[in-house]
Amino acid sequence: MGGRKMLGGVSIVSALLLLAAAYPAGAGMPWRLASGEGGGDGAHVDLVVRKITVSPARAHVGDTVRIEMVWQYWGDMINNYYDTTNAEVLANGKVIAGKPFVYNFGAKLGDTYRETFLWDTMGMAPGTYRIRGQVLLRLDATPYDNFLEVKEPVTLVPQGAPFPSGEEGGGTVVGKNPFWLEK
Repeated sequence: MGGRKMLGGVSIVSALLLLAAAYPAGAGMPWRLASGEGGGDGAHVDLVVRKITVSPARAHVGDTVRIEMVWQYWGDMINNYYDTTNAEVLANGKVIAGKPFVYNFGAKLGDTYRETFLWDTMGMAPGTYRIRGQVLLRLDATPYDNFLEVKEPVTLVPQGAPFPSGEEGGGTVVGKNPFWLEK
């Protein structure tokens, strides 16, 4: 009888090893590990986009628009997870700038990340553009705060043309997460 139990145990262990080999590093496993390592549930991961500053808000096609984005790590104090994603800026839904971002083991509650993006507007059509900043993390506990949209649009006019309503070029528009208290 003992041989049967041992053979059954060996079969189960073999099946688990084969299953683990089919899903390297836990990617896409039919179960989730509690630790967060190797494809865990990531429930402790939380990035929050806090602020986006765009300048100039009124520019000519061909000008460079500076976009500053701030996001924070707001997950659990104990962090044993990492992932690579992109910090991106979109204008009317199209990615206009981005950089890889590695969220890693060293993150601490409240860590703040700042990135400056330069949008070369050469070749863009004149008009108004809605700006959105995002740092989408696939296992984020609260994905609804991984992006932020600036309420006022950026206006691009043809090179040499006057701005609407006699306004001057320049200005700044800011999108801010309403729950962020600046120090």
